[in-house]
Amino acid sequence: NTHFTYPLPSEEPEKKNPELSRLAAMDQAIHRLNVGHYTLDIKVTQLLERMSRLENRLGDTEDAIQQVSSYCKDNRKEIGRLEGCQKGRKMGYKCFLAYRVYETYADASEKCQERGGRMAMPRDRKEQEALAEYVKSVFHGNWPVWLGINDERSEGLYLFEDTTRVTYFQWRKHFLSSQPDGGKRENCVAMSSDDGDWWDTYCERRMYYLCEFDV
Repeated sequence: NTHFTYPLPSEEPEKKNPELSRLAAMDQAIHRLNVGHYTLDIKVTQLLERMSRLENRLGDTEDAIQQVSSYCKDNRKEIGRLEGCQKGRKMGYKCFLAYRVYETYADASEKCQERGGRMAMPRDRKEQEALAEYVKSVFHGNWPVWLGINDERSEGLYLFEDTTRVTYFQWRKHFLSSQPDGGKRENCVAMSSDDGDWWDTYCERRMYYLCEFDV
């Protein structure tokens, strides 16, 4: 018997669906994006943790800097107080020291406080006379020197730097220039280095100044 083999119908290669190909490509791209986002989330989390640790370290460093700064300020005040009593003139329970540096009233007040003192405040005739004698020995000639006295709060009401009221005055009295004469324009008080008399003058004026320190 003769065996006949019938030819099978030719198999044509399956045509790929372009839409399915695009969907598959998009799916792969989305998968890669998800993996990338997950990796990025991990890195961001790690970065945030490192930043948090860094912030804590910075906070500790800032605290340390503030402590050192506070210590330096206290140390500067103590040194200023010792310098005031060593270089200046001791009068009873406090010391006075003159500074040959030009400052406004406000700046002179700040400088005295930074040194652990305050602007000079002669409270009675005894202190005034002793301070005038000291200033005359330091500044040769007629130089105005700031005192810690002003009437900035209320015209004519003279207060010390510690806001207590001035009860003893040493205004210059002369028929040509009787003090105080500045009215609301001149609200801060300076001492003349030649005779110790007081003058009211502009607070923004720059002149030498006096600090006092507790013994």
